[in-house]
Formats: sequence, structure tokens, C-alpha cells
Amino acid sequence: MQTLRVRQPFVGTTRARAPAAPRAGRSTAVSVQASIKLYTNPGSRGKIAEWYLAELAVPHELVLLDMRKGEHKRPEFLAINPFGKVPAMTDGDLPIFESGAILLHLANKYGKLSADELGTAAQWTLFANSTLSDAFFNSAQRGTQMPVMLSSLNSILSTKPYLAGDSFTVGDIAVGSYLLYLPLFFPDLDLTKYEHVWDYMQRLAARATCPAPYKEAMAGALEAAAQRQGGGNVMSKLFGKR
Repeated sequence: MQTLRVRQPFVGTTRARAPAAPRAGRSTAVSVQASIKLYTNPGSRGKIAEWYLAELAVPHELVLLDMRKGEHKRPEFLAINPFGKVPAMTDGDLPIFESGAILLHLANKYGKLSADELGTAAQWTLFANSTLSDAFFNSAQRGTQMPVMLSSLNSILSTKPYLAGDSFTVGDIAVGSYLLYLPLFFPDLDLTKYEHVWDYMQRLAARATCPAPYKEAMAGALEAAAQRQGGGNVMSKLFGKR
């Protein structure tokens, strides 16, 4: 979709977006009056919220804050997130910060989930932002906990295509985003031994709404896996048992 650039009195670069539903077709620029503004920058977890907004096809304005200029520390943004972190979001007059809280708000208001579905969504979202995040990105835990988390997820995904069953849900965005971070931050990590997780990551990256950085990282991971497999075949021929 083409982006309509607009000027706003708030700091940062603002872009209005009316996300298309995940289907094929030619997109055109549109003018929207979006009640939602998502404040983020390219290096933040804002991509998680962007992905879900695209899945829901909810019109929104994306406000990119320049962290080097300290735009996240200006009073007008601190009124939205007093801790000066991104992502943060306003939905009309309601300010919300923390990527997990943003996902759950969107799921509850725009995803039209039942009470039980919202409970499952909260389970996976909180798991992703606490247990899974620490296992992947806390260096003190990574060596022991990353294999445990991946093995457990591999077992779960061996019986169903998505975390909640047959349908893609917000829980898949929460957990899947952290899985798709792995090729970005650990390009040498071989995930193919977790067969069902590996297949799941490919399903997620293939979605039309999946953010481009995730798609690109997954493409690189697939290429690296193919090279490792090819190299292994050559070595087996040279040094394998006869």
C-alpha cells in the first residue's frame, strides 16, 4: 500500500495508514481519519503492534520518533508514556504503552474475542513478553532456557499449526515475533532441529501482513539452512562411512 504523508503538530515523522486485509490486490493511497496513533521507531518492538494492526485492517497513524534527537523524552510523548519508551499508542483519548498491553487492547476492542479467547491471548502475550523474551535475550538465561523454550514450543506445534489451534491469532503475533527476531539477532543459530517451530516460523513469515524485517531475516535463515545442509551433504560424501 502506498503511504499518505501528513503533517502533524506532534514530534516525529507521521504516516497515515489504512491497512489492507491480507489478500491479493492492488492497493491505492487513501485518506483516513484514524483514531489510533502508534508511536514507534524501526528498532523497537513496535513492529509487533504494526503487524497486528495490519492483520485487523484497522486504520492508524504511524509516528516515527527520532530517538537520537530525544523525541521520546519530550513532554508531549511523556504524557503518553511517562517512561519514555516505545512502542506506545493512543486510541482516541486513551494512552497505552508496552507492546503486550497494546496487543491485548487491540484484541479486546477490535479483534472481537470472546472471554475465553481473550484469556488465551493474554496467556501467550504475557508468556512472550516475559518468559520467552528472557530466555532469548537475557544472556544469563539464554544458554539453558532457550533450548527448553524451543523444545516445548516444538512439542506444542507438532499437533497444531498455530498456538490456539487451526487459526492464526494475536498469540501467534506475540510469540511469533520473538521467534522471528532470532534470525535477526542470532543469524548463526540453527533452528532447523526444532522442525515444527521452523515450519511455524515459515508460515508466519509467509503472511502478507508480516513485517518486512521479519520476512527478510527469515529468507536469510532459510538460505543459511540450505547452505548448511548442502555443506553437510558434501562432507558426508567426503568423510562419511563407506
